[in-house]
Amino acid sequence: MTAATPNDFEASLAPRNAAALLVEARLGIIFIPLFWALDWFVMPEQAWLLLWIRVIPTACGLSLLLLRRVAPRFFERHANPLAFGFSLMVAWSIALMCFMHEGYESQYYAGINLVLLCVGLLFSWRTTMAIGFNLAIYLFYMAPLVLGLTSFDDLPLALTNQFFLIATAVVTTASHAHRRALERREFDAQIAQQNLLAEVQTMATIDWLTNLYNRRHFFRLGEEEIARARRYRHDISVIMIDIDHFKAVNDTYGHSVGDEVLCAIAKRILAGLRQSDIAGRYGGEEFALVLPETDLESAAEIVAERLRDTIAARPIDTAEGPLHVTISVGVAGVDVTHENLLDALSRADSGLYAAKHAGRNKVIRWTSELARAAPA
Repeated sequence: MTAATPNDFEASLAPRNAAALLVEARLGIIFIPLFWALDWFVMPEQAWLLLWIRVIPTACGLSLLLLRRVAPRFFERHANPLAFGFSLMVAWSIALMCFMHEGYESQYYAGINLVLLCVGLLFSWRTTMAIGFNLAIYLFYMAPLVLGLTSFDDLPLALTNQFFLIATAVVTTASHAHRRALERREFDAQIAQQNLLAEVQTMATIDWLTNLYNRRHFFRLGEEEIARARRYRHDISVIMIDIDHFKAVNDTYGHSVGDEVLCAIAKRILAGLRQSDIAGRYGGEEFALVLPETDLESAAEIVAERLRDTIAARPIDTAEGPLHVTISVGVAGVDVTHENLLDALSRADSGLYAAKHAGRNKVIRWTSELARAAPA
């Protein structure tokens, strides 16, 4: 089961914040120059200077739209710092207009509050980032007073502006924190649902003991490979494997040791196959393999012999000590012109029984002369 990491959560927010930045940039390039009309009523003597102040964030907004078009991945990956910088620029340009007007008593401060609220509504930032953003604006707000560049002329109005600015900053930060908490819960719920679906799918396709495909899923994948081999006229072979004297292992040492043997052999089988090969637990102590793009000779002389030798070469460690175990193997090529998987496996099964009758720990390929051997 996959556990969600903070980086995964941040990555899930990137498209959302990029979309929010796109909205902010579009709104910015509309409203920032549009409010120049207000400048003619508030500060007509400095209207043209204010126009240049408004041009800078407007140009930045247009640059963001262009960046989104030419480098969408970069835009999405860096949406947070881009939004942080653009929002600060807009807020500081408005603050500059405030000090050019009436200082701390200016009505332009309504614009700063509006920017803060928009940032709180549009983006999902970390709480530390939201605090940093609001603190940066407030420090800019207080800097002229601290540096002695300006003073209060109307104290009640100045305090009112400051009160609303601080309250808006708190609301904005709380909005970020609340939204992130909700989105984190939603993200965790989605991950939990994905993990649950993956677990259900695994239970439906994987044998719980050996981690090989179960019989139903093995047949589905095998038939797909045969259909592919038929379409492209590729060789394909199948292998049947049976553990020699497995009943004696269960009777002597118990089924728990038998399970250990099954698991160990399944691991060795998987280790000896290609990624494209298909391995399934056929039933009991029997395993079945489908080998795409493999002719009968290669399947028998290379793959099957390698698996047989790997399993027989070293004992299997169990709770009752090391056990020497061997396998018998039957191999058959698939006639893709008319055969299905069950037909091919039945012929490989004939080779398997012949290997049993020949003394076990052997590989026998199916031939037309091979008589079906009875189970040992």
